[in-house]
Amino acid sequence: NMIPHNANVPSALTSVMTEVKPITIQYNGSSILSVTNRDATIETKFNLTNTNDDTLIIEMLSYDVNVNGITIGHGQYGQKYEGASESSTYLPLIQHNSETITVKAQLINDGNNPQVWSSLQNGTGKIRIQGTVYYSTHSPFAGQSYSKDFDLK
Repeated sequence: NMIPHNANVPSALTSVMTEVKPITIQYNGSSILSVTNRDATIETKFNLTNTNDDTLIIEMLSYDVNVNGITIGHGQYGQKYEGASESSTYLPLIQHNSETITVKAQLINDGNNPQVWSSLQNGTGKIRIQGTVYYSTHSPFAGQSYSKDFDLK
């Protein structure tokens, strides 16, 4: 805590100033739902854990899909608030609780990596997910914003 809790400090102020611990991110695997010569759909599951004493709001999880060390696509859950009150998918993550989110990403074969695409088609490609989760306190429009990078295999 930045402000020690005592009788002279209002409790609302101490709750705003409490240190926020990073979210824990676990990779629950990726599944190839479909793959053709032109495109593929990959489903990835993430388990997010809030170890804090307050609810956090997951605004966005953005990631790159790498197969055999080559970035071949991108996936995203939610939308980062950028100043306009657009609708989005915000996930409240209750204190000391976990939530699993499932995200589908559409990958396009650009023809530049035939060996990588072939390994994706025959199920031998090694998938690696790298990205960032963005979250905040209170609401997506107020409070402090945080982010955490991740690199999952």
